[in-house]
Amino acid sequence: FLGVVIDSKLNWTAHMHYIRKKLRTMTGAICRIRHSIPAELYLKIYNALFESHLSYGISVWGVVLKERSNDSLFITQKHCVRILFGDLDSYLDKQSTCARTRPYGMQKLDHKHFEKEHTKPIFNRLKILTAQNLYKYHCILEFS
Repeated sequence: FLGVVIDSKLNWTAHMHYIRKKLRTMTGAICRIRHSIPAELYLKIYNALFESHLSYGISVWGVVLKERSNDSLFITQKHCVRILFGDLDSYLDKQSTCARTRPYGMQKLDHKHFEKEHTKPIFNRLKILTAQNLYKYHCILEFS
């Protein structure tokens, strides 16, 4: 296929590296342009620049998504969703780690400071399919 990397053993490792690199590149592009576009277009930008690459040929190579519990593509997808749809003020507040920049009484960092924002509510609110669910959706569409 054009855009699907197939090696001699059909274990999809090379393709997973290729897709992960492409998705990280798209996440970086989205991060750079998100301030110059209106928030109403974020979902369209996500679908055009990120999900289109993720879903291309997923019914062929997506079987590898079932085998991995800690999937790097899903982590990359969550990172992109946090960048576009997450709470930016909370993220920037967590990045001020210098004790002199935080208000008095908030100098000590507890475990909540190091927690990332949960993406499940964002996926549900925007009706975005995770990588694993995108594979299932495409398989159902193609084989039914």
